[in-house]
Amino acid sequence: METLNSVLKTLFPFKGYKPSVRQNEGKILVQLKSRRKCGICPSCGKRCRDVETVYTRTVRDLDLSRQECFLVIPEKKILCKCGYRGIEKLDFVSKSRRVTLRMEAYVVSLAEKMSLIDVAQTVRLDWKTVKEIDRDYIKTLLPDALQIKLRRIAIDEIAIMKGHKYCTIIRDYDTGVVIKICISRTYDEVKKALLDLGKEKLEQIRFVSLDMWDPYIKALTELCPHAKLVFDKFHVVKKINEALDSLRKSEFSKADPKERKMMKHRRFIILKRRENLEHEERDKLRTIMKMNKRLYKSYLLKEQILSIFNDTVSTFEQIEKRLNTWFENVYNNCMNEFYGVVSMMKNHLYGILNYFRYGMTNAIAEGFNTKINIIKRRAYGFKDLEYFLLKIYQSSLRRFP
Repeated sequence: METLNSVLKTLFPFKGYKPSVRQNEGKILVQLKSRRKCGICPSCGKRCRDVETVYTRTVRDLDLSRQECFLVIPEKKILCKCGYRGIEKLDFVSKSRRVTLRMEAYVVSLAEKMSLIDVAQTVRLDWKTVKEIDRDYIKTLLPDALQIKLRRIAIDEIAIMKGHKYCTIIRDYDTGVVIKICISRTYDEVKKALLDLGKEKLEQIRFVSLDMWDPYIKALTELCPHAKLVFDKFHVVKKINEALDSLRKSEFSKADPKERKMMKHRRFIILKRRENLEHEERDKLRTIMKMNKRLYKSYLLKEQILSIFNDTVSTFEQIEKRLNTWFENVYNNCMNEFYGVVSMMKNHLYGILNYFRYGMTNAIAEGFNTKINIIKRRAYGFKDLEYFLLKIYQSSLRRFP
């Protein structure tokens, strides 16, 4: 008997209660008998002997021996000297739901890795209850994240649904923590999101990594006058690869049948860095380049600009000179597919050069976007946009101490 009591105390270590167990229709009911006549006031925290009445409350606990387990608790309605009148404080039961706090903690731990439906099936709770538990937990994390002292931030966009529906994510560059999410990328909405950070935080910001989206630039220039804008090199490289691919398609459409056969299914070889090519891929690339001089010249332009962005030896003045030489090479070789890229780079040269000064990129966003895609697949998504955005916040907080 003593062994049984010891086991029950270990399984149900709720101070002030003596547990006893019985089964009913395949479920385990744990009767908690109160060891004290008084109740604990949730307002002042003191014991209150003035008990008006006692109710019986049944709440869901963690499963026991693969069976659903419920706690049957005598719940006192008290009248405290501090003026409080109501139900006593139970420090192991959820305030708003008929579940224990340890059940809520278990649900939260599962919801980080599983879909709501899978969690609901695992713990045998309604999926709406699971979502409410997880939502409330994530909201408690947000105030801590907002205490971060901002010096460097990154701004990036993600597609949250088909049809080019974008949202803007503002992250602390050094920790990766999401500070703000804006369900748009327009100037007005981005400006509003930045203003929500407060004047003090905006004045702390000294560096911003971003792409060359004009509404971002305009809002940041206006609200963060002390911040240096650093344009993400990967955005520039993406535009260069798009220009090269456009030229490849154009040359393919004009090629004779023999050239087409050689160029077919060679897109990734042409876009790949030369040093990353396998021996067989180099042979195929060499054959294509011999057949089409224009494609060969454009490939060299791509390799030249990428070598500039990877240059860690040259001085800042030498880098600027190399970029201007590359611009001239594009025009001298009449590569009109690259004209748009050159124009974009010249118009934003100050921010591109800042990359070489400060070395900031949005590379971390790639891994973060993978997390977001996982969240989408788990179907937290768009029927409840608020919850979806909370899951994005939570995914960034895992790196935050």
